[in-house]
Parts: sequence; C-alpha cells; structure tokens
Amino acid sequence: MNKNKITLISGISLLMFIIVDILMSSKFVGIENNNGVLRTIILAIVLYLIPIALGYANWKFAYHLLGIIVAIYTLNFSTVFIVMFQNSHFNLLIKILMIIISILGIIVNLMWYRIAWGQIRSDYVRIVKRNIK
Repeated sequence: MNKNKITLISGISLLMFIIVDILMSSKFVGIENNNGVLRTIILAIVLYLIPIALGYANWKFAYHLLGIIVAIYTLNFSTVFIVMFQNSHFNLLIKILMIIISILGIIVNLMWYRIAWGQIRSDYVRIVKRNIK
C-alpha cells in the first residue's frame, strides 16, 4: 500500500533531518549551537507525525500538508549543502560527510514526492468517483 511506503520514506526523511540537525549543532562540525536542538527535533517529529496520522485517517489533504513539510526540510538539506561548500574552515572530511548526507536527504525527499504523487492522485480519483455518484 502506498501509505505504508509514504510513511517509511517519511520516517527515513525525518531520521536524515535529525542526523543533520544533531551534526550541524555539535562540536563535530564546529558550529556548536546546542540551543534548541531538542525542540527542533521534537517539532520535526510532530510535524511529520500529524499529517501521517491524518493520511491514515483518510483526510484528503494530509499528504499535501506533508509535502509542504518535506519541501521545507528539503530546503534545510540544501542549506547544509551550500554552507559546507561556502565555508572553508571546516575539515575536508567533515565537509564531504555533510555534503553526502545532504545529498542523500534531498534524494530521499525526492523519492517521497515520487511515491506520494501516486497516493495523492488515487485520493483525487476516489473523491471524484464518490462525488459523481
């Protein structure tokens, strides 16, 4: 079922964001901004779980809402990618690691859109068929 695939890809996307968020706010990368990391992670979990739950409850706009949230987190991966390229004070190994994680996050989110489009389309067909009768 598409909903299970969407949930799986959403979970992977969320996990990728959490990894990037923790790494970007740690001494490992050198930015060391621990303020609000836990709040950011909790907010991301809530933002992902609410539309997923609404999707399983057959709310017709759940995956549209989740699509907006995934787009916002895709921008986050893009920002990490750009920051790693523009800043030269990071260790080369750290830059490569963060760039790879960012690219993987973007790819996972693009996969989410590819899978979710089928569910969104089938939801529209279901709604139109129900309204025609």
